[in-house]
Amino acid sequence: MGGDCILVVDDDRLARRKLTLAAKALGYGTEDVDGADAALERLLQPGIDIVLLDIEMPEKNGYDVLEALQAYPADRRPPVIVVSSLDDPEGIARAIELGAVDFLPKSFNAVILRARIYACLREARRQEEDRRTLHQIERLTIAAEALDTDEMNPHDLDIDDLAEKEGALAVLSRVLLNKSIMVYNRRLSQSHQIRTLRGILGLLFIGASFGLKPAIAKLSLAEVNSPLAVAFYTMGLSAVFITIYAISQRAKVPTISLGSSGFFLVLAILTFLPQVLLFWVAEEVPGVLIAILVSLESFMVFFLAAAIGLEKLYFRRFFGLLLGVVGVVVLLIPFFDVENSAVGIHWILIAMIIPACFAGESILLSLSKAVDADLVAVIAIIFGISTVVLFGAAMYFEGLVPLDLPPGKFELSLIAFSIADSAAMIALAKLIGYAGPVFSGQKAYTVATGGVIWSVLLLNEVVSATSLIALFLILTGLYFVAKKAVVQELIRRPRQI
Repeated sequence: MGGDCILVVDDDRLARRKLTLAAKALGYGTEDVDGADAALERLLQPGIDIVLLDIEMPEKNGYDVLEALQAYPADRRPPVIVVSSLDDPEGIARAIELGAVDFLPKSFNAVILRARIYACLREARRQEEDRRTLHQIERLTIAAEALDTDEMNPHDLDIDDLAEKEGALAVLSRVLLNKSIMVYNRRLSQSHQIRTLRGILGLLFIGASFGLKPAIAKLSLAEVNSPLAVAFYTMGLSAVFITIYAISQRAKVPTISLGSSGFFLVLAILTFLPQVLLFWVAEEVPGVLIAILVSLESFMVFFLAAAIGLEKLYFRRFFGLLLGVVGVVVLLIPFFDVENSAVGIHWILIAMIIPACFAGESILLSLSKAVDADLVAVIAIIFGISTVVLFGAAMYFEGLVPLDLPPGKFELSLIAFSIADSAAMIALAKLIGYAGPVFSGQKAYTVATGGVIWSVLLLNEVVSATSLIALFLILTGLYFVAKKAVVQELIRRPRQI
């Protein structure tokens, strides 16, 4: 009847067969065993809905079975009807005290047997439903207590299945879940707004710091006409500043092995080479043009990443890349007029190596899996290696520029440049940490804008109409090329039944 299964326990084969046939005649499934141990072993497994248990059995009797069942979990304790030939009220009472739900004499009537089995199964189902309801109430209580924290993800409340059901508990589940979703989504939105605001402030700071470098280089450092020596001094000071910060933050230092030494060396070259080039071209190229050209880093990163399969080139990004190319062409057109141009086209082309180095550095970092350390510590090591290499190059090719004490204009410019450089690198490392590399990649906007502003303020340069058009095209292209950061979606409320 409905798949219910009855376990018959009796050492007497004939009595056991009689009960089995009677239960089958009533439409129930049956299993039978001949002793207490076999019954207890079978009841450890699921599938039994009711037990017909003989009291008088050798070795272990029915009372022993009832006592042992008290230690079984609730879902392994089906209702037990004791079957006995004894007319012993005290024995029957003892069996009921031990957990039996009814008594049946061995000389039973089929109608009585059916009524008692049906009543026992109905009571068992009611108890099972009560246990299930109690378990659901316990889950809802735990969920309600968890609502005290805004950081609890509603799915971690583990009541989604309850909310999909019907009834009073389902309504309560939906109320709790909706409340949790509302609070969690509000916290998620606030967190995203705060992270975005911090990211924007970080981008502005990075743009102001990085954008200041071309202006300082052109203002007082390039006139020394010793780019290797100047790069050595600025890189060394920046390495000291970044190292001090990394130590103060107890940054995790990468392990440099024979295999990873080449990786750090290449990164160091891609770090100090654009610095050397910056001091070299700063004397010849206006700061505004340098700032705009440096913004090409994002285009070059995307182009290289698409070429090696790291990024997909779809229409939106291709259009942005095309705008960037047009912007560069517009920027370079005046310099192809060799006779009238104040800056040789070859200087512009050399300056374009600077963002190319930055792009290669970014790609190499994204491809590397070997570095398990804090980014600020990695930057400190790269700057340190760059300083050592630049020292050797400066001594071999140019010699070092003597420094004066107390510091003069040149020395103060070195310090200012290094502070701007190290501050920008530290800010970039922190920005990548809490906003991600995708959001941080949008620094090209602020770096280009900051460079133009500093060049106008400090160098009194005039931004030509051509430069403004080129800047507009490049920044617009960056908007289309930039990969948008993935924002965690708000959780939807469960459907109402």
